[in-house]
Amino acid sequence: MLSNRLKLNADKTQFIWLGPAPQLDKVGDVRLRVGGVDISPLDHVRDLGVTLDSLLTMKQHADTVARSCFYQMRQLRSVRRSLTFDALHTLVHALINSKVYCNAVLYGAPAYAVRRLQAVLTTRLR
Repeated sequence: MLSNRLKLNADKTQFIWLGPAPQLDKVGDVRLRVGGVDISPLDHVRDLGVTLDSLLTMKQHADTVARSCFYQMRQLRSVRRSLTFDALHTLVHALINSKVYCNAVLYGAPAYAVRRLQAVLTTRLR
């Protein structure tokens, strides 16, 4: 980091153990010391807009994306009468598709995670 003139931001540094539950139970409470700062493992971390949990169920990611999308759609309800149908349609697609852009990480995810995002995609503004 020093050779590239980078500085560690201890407030944003996170790490996670990934694996099946029996293996994660064996790890216990291990802390890393990086740059004089103790860092504890977290249950879920966020990287490049994707929330990963330690079991890779993607439930946390699906819930976060769905919550954000439903919030954006609720906000659009207040201005929908001011927009034409085409403009509203374009705006909804832009906002929702920008949130659901990383569908490839959901390959092999449990059905409940996929169903949560499917509900977002099939919701209509009323």
